[in-house]
Amino acid sequence: MSWHPVIPWPLIVVAGLLLVGFTGWRLVAESRHRVRWGLRVATSLAMVVALLGPAVNGAIARQAASDVNVFFVVDTTTSAMARDYGEGRPRLEGYREDIAKIQEEMPGARFSIITFDFAARVVMPLTTDTQALKTATENLRAEDSQYSGGSSVTVAQDRLKKTLEGTKERQPERSRIVFYLGDGEQTSSDEPAPFDLPDLVDGGAVLGYGTAQGAQMAKTEADGSTSGDVTDSAGKPGVSTIDEKRLEEIAKQLDVPYTHRTGGDIAPAMEDADPGTTVAGAGASIETYTSLVWIAALVMAALLLVDLFLVTREIGRLRRVEP
Repeated sequence: MSWHPVIPWPLIVVAGLLLVGFTGWRLVAESRHRVRWGLRVATSLAMVVALLGPAVNGAIARQAASDVNVFFVVDTTTSAMARDYGEGRPRLEGYREDIAKIQEEMPGARFSIITFDFAARVVMPLTTDTQALKTATENLRAEDSQYSGGSSVTVAQDRLKKTLEGTKERQPERSRIVFYLGDGEQTSSDEPAPFDLPDLVDGGAVLGYGTAQGAQMAKTEADGSTSGDVTDSAGKPGVSTIDEKRLEEIAKQLDVPYTHRTGGDIAPAMEDADPGTTVAGAGASIETYTSLVWIAALVMAALLLVDLFLVTREIGRLRRVEP
């Protein structure tokens, strides 16, 4: 049994003394209406109990604590809409599914999302709010196909480096894990600059999506909606293919493993990712309890109804005896 006051307890004491004191005094002073004033004394006591917030203690749960900052670097170029993930679904759906699976495998970690197409941007800063991560993941959209130009698979280098350096300076004790999600397709005419992140990446993985045969891509609008498929200048369907060699090079630059993803269990991709340490029961404790205020409230309601009935009956009796 425990108590969780609804309002500050000094106010409860003052209110209780006033109500119980007054109704108790009237109970003694008015011998003709002792039943009604007795009900009011009981109602006052029930109200005090309700305000004190009685509860039954439950278990003490602990949040998972993790020493990890996780950064998802996500390819949102038009090729993310190529339909060769799993059974003909867009690669972007694979990104969303795997981000959710990784989050489940790393409770208590902090997560951030960096997307890239023609430029890189942080769409969600580091947070432990899993609902925020879910919302940001669901809102991932491929770039507007109308303005799609050549893009580099390492365009996120500078943004990622700056973010990792800032995190290392502020939280040197936390591991920095990078998951790169993309197809490795370089559409810029320039050779991609290598990722150069010395002593900034402690683990992670490069996750590749797509097939060597490739697939057509849905044309995307600015609001994320689709309208037909992408075509080249000759009107032929645009096809995007995975470049696993390029993805393996990126994995080597980041010093993390590469895994080709087609759906299913994320565990194989996590085995060599070195995602840091998650300690069960090392986080903040959360006391759980079941409130009993509703019982006191029901007692109050019942007593008030009985009191109202008695008062109404007395008023009716007085009216009948009037000349």
